[in-house]
Amino acid sequence: MSNVREVLIGQEAKVVGSSNPSYIGIKGLIVDETANMIDIEDESGHVRRLIKKNVVLEIEGKHIDGIELIGRPENRIKNRVRKKWR
Repeated sequence: MSNVREVLIGQEAKVVGSSNPSYIGIKGLIVDETANMIDIEDESGHVRRLIKKNVVLEIEGKHIDGIELIGRPENRIKNRVRKKWR
């Protein structure tokens, strides 16, 4: 999935892939997002800070590579989608 242009805060997410094995399997509610980090509150109420470039998230059945999420969320949302011309 490219050009992720939606607000992620408030959505349920699960880490399905990561370069850090301890991140895999973390699931919960996205409570905050910065340029390079994403905060997920798990079922026990603990907030886990994850580095975006190290994770692959599953949100609403879609797999999203964290590299696509790097950058400030407000800039990602307002960027235009450009068509590729042949």
